[in-house]
Amino acid sequence: MCTTTDCVRVASRIHDAIDYKVKPCDNFYEFACGTWKKKNVIPEDKSAYSSFDLVADDVNVILKNALEDKETEADIEPAKKAKRLYRSCLDTEKIESLGTKPLDDFIPKIGGWPVLMSSWSDAGFDLKDLLVTLAKYNNWPLISLSVYTDMKNVDKNILYLDQPSLGMPGQKYYFKERNDTMIMAYENLAVQVATMLGADKTVAEQDMKDMVDFEILIANISVPSEERRDSEKLYNKMTIAQLAQNYSEFDWLGYINSIMSSPKIQIDITEDEEIINYSPPYFDKLFSLLNNTPKRTLANYCTWRIVRHRISSLGKAFRDLNLEYSKVLYGTSTESARWKKCVGKANSILGKVVGKIFVGEAFDEAAKADMLKLIGNLKVAFEGQLFSNDWMDESTRKAAKEKYTITEDEYFSNIINFIQESVAEDLRELRKPIDKTKWSMVPSAVNAYYSSTRNEIVFPAGILQPPFYHKNYLKALNYGGIGMVIGHEITHGFDDQGRQYDKTGSLRQWWSDDVVEVFKTRAQCVIEQYGNFTVKEADLQINGINTQGENIADNGAITQSFKAYRHWVSQERNEEPKLPGLDFSPNQLFFINFAQVWCNSMRKQSAISRVLTGVHSPGKFRVIGTLQNSPDFAKTFGCPVSSYMNPEKKCKVW
Repeated sequence: MCTTTDCVRVASRIHDAIDYKVKPCDNFYEFACGTWKKKNVIPEDKSAYSSFDLVADDVNVILKNALEDKETEADIEPAKKAKRLYRSCLDTEKIESLGTKPLDDFIPKIGGWPVLMSSWSDAGFDLKDLLVTLAKYNNWPLISLSVYTDMKNVDKNILYLDQPSLGMPGQKYYFKERNDTMIMAYENLAVQVATMLGADKTVAEQDMKDMVDFEILIANISVPSEERRDSEKLYNKMTIAQLAQNYSEFDWLGYINSIMSSPKIQIDITEDEEIINYSPPYFDKLFSLLNNTPKRTLANYCTWRIVRHRISSLGKAFRDLNLEYSKVLYGTSTESARWKKCVGKANSILGKVVGKIFVGEAFDEAAKADMLKLIGNLKVAFEGQLFSNDWMDESTRKAAKEKYTITEDEYFSNIINFIQESVAEDLRELRKPIDKTKWSMVPSAVNAYYSSTRNEIVFPAGILQPPFYHKNYLKALNYGGIGMVIGHEITHGFDDQGRQYDKTGSLRQWWSDDVVEVFKTRAQCVIEQYGNFTVKEADLQINGINTQGENIADNGAITQSFKAYRHWVSQERNEEPKLPGLDFSPNQLFFINFAQVWCNSMRKQSAISRVLTGVHSPGKFRVIGTLQNSPDFAKTFGCPVSSYMNPEKKCKVW
């Protein structure tokens, strides 16, 4: 029996989450999380609440305390900027005193918003010029342009052309009836913002109706996410000259060169520049739509997309409009505490330096060494999975083995200045060598990720906390927590998308055709299994296609992490002790901690959003779906064949 203070604490946490009235083999998620859900009511400012949120709350408190410390001579300049940004965000008195002036001053700089202008004329309107101007502020309402690693030549960067994101959370929101509550809430938000900025209400109502009608058409010509999982089909490399031949209605060279040759970027683009068109079907239909849309509607829509993002930097009246909209879309009924918003903004804008502050305050260096050992065992376990598969041929199996200015005075201006610098910094990467040390996530994030083009996994300091990890926990808990997370990211390299990239991160088919077909058959089992789960809060079934990559990663990870734990036990030649007050073996604790990582509650609106737009299954089904396929789980808990948690038919990819 482990009776240390840390063991007593974690035993209490595990015990308090379990619903002992539910049998593990009947529904392991309800068994592991039933009481957690009763005790952890969703806060009014959140649409959902989970174990991840509990950890993130702790991280935010640490960051709040650090950002509220006074500047000292010892602070590096970026740390001083982070503190100034945080203070400018907290200064609501100054924000309120400025009213709409920051946005009133900003809108004319981008060409004006027709809905606010009594004398707007389409005679001088040039869509290309407006799109170039908006690009400086990282706003891409019709055409998305970015710089990223060339998927087939990972030693260089290249321009990517893609369809844009939309104003509502996802494409499927636009496929509802025109008078749907969510669509009307979006339209009403635009009307109210316009009238608060001085528009005539009657004009605003007509203009915003036309604008939303147009956005619905944009959504309809966009390629659905289910059809964007095959990277080979998305990879359409061509020169700008060829792009101009394909879509002669638009001045592509003028558009791209105007953005890239701006003073902050200073890269000249010629018609011989290569670019990857990531969404040909969208662009095939876009220009016909634009030609049949009034210029006033185009100007209103494009400008609305940047106004929509900037109202959160204004006073309470505008934040209240956002809150009313959020009530409809997400079910939240109150704003988050101001300090939480300001910590989040500082973290998103100056994530590296804020992360450095967090690491200095909270990261135990011993955790890094511990993680390296754990990863070593996970690699051994995954290699075992790889070589035990009977559906891979020898050659494929062998290849798989190798595989800016901040002031305290003006919050709105601070955000605008950062956005301009940030988008310029990203686009300047076009002519720079690939920086393989650069992260896509801030150090304080309670998350992890896998990069296909770098073939690397990254797990920041923020996630190395309970329930995922603690240096004094039983290894069973750490392997069930952070071990599962890391195994999940490793397996992403071999899911339906990751398998398309080789050991260098290059996009190419390195599996034989026969192996690909067997993989697809096995993946289809996972698609159908999860597609049959109904999320009762939303009364919708999970999208098995969109979530397949994450589900495959979960399933591979549970096998990998459990085998890695048992490998550790065999190395130590000694089973771990039990925890006080809990009649569970270490093997059982492994699965319990895995499940409790995913304890969560969702409002109806959040559940709908996750099903319609998410690539992850809800936490409940990340537990149930994964463990239904796990012989190790069934054996550990003695679940009879054909019980809910041990069905006869199981899906196995890895």
